[in-house]
Amino acid sequence: MQKKDAKAIGSRVMAFLKKNIHYILMILCVIAIGVVVTVVAVLNTTKQDADINKPDVPSIEVPDDDTPVVVEKKFALLMMVEDGVKGRGFSDTALSYNPTLSRYDAHLAVDITGKEGTNVIAGFDGTVTNVTNDAYYGGTVTIDYGKGYIATFKLLADVTVKKGDKVTEKTVIGKIGKFQFECKQDAHLHYELTQSSKLVDPMQFVVGDNK
Repeated sequence: MQKKDAKAIGSRVMAFLKKNIHYILMILCVIAIGVVVTVVAVLNTTKQDADINKPDVPSIEVPDDDTPVVVEKKFALLMMVEDGVKGRGFSDTALSYNPTLSRYDAHLAVDITGKEGTNVIAGFDGTVTNVTNDAYYGGTVTIDYGKGYIATFKLLADVTVKKGDKVTEKTVIGKIGKFQFECKQDAHLHYELTQSSKLVDPMQFVVGDNK
């Protein structure tokens, strides 16, 4: 009797499974998808927690090998007159003799003597900020070297630059001339230099053997 009951139950189970196999498969698929989604969610949560607790590591930017390295040029003047010789020097406290006025006075510039017509160069890279010309000072050129240094050249003939021009240290800006200003001295360049708006001795910055 028991064997017959078990066989009957088995037959009913098999019949139920055959009749509802599609639904059973759908339920199993849903369960499997749910398991996969749950596992992925748990893994993502674990990764996010790990990223949050991960110490910040500074990023290191590797320089581009093609990027040129810019080295700031030290402020050092070339002698502005070829074969020029220092004449009347800079003096702000001690007085020096002024041959044109026949007296002693301050001289907030340096005179660099040379033959008339000798080229005068910029001395350092910069931008021409002003150019004037008159019978008293001759040609006057002002160059902003940057770094707080501004130079003024006086007693120039045949000025070859104009306002706004970019010049290098060896750019010829004119020639030595002779005009009414300081006319009783030998032909020379009158050169003034300001550092942060204060007139200073240019010769402390001149490099070479003609200092």
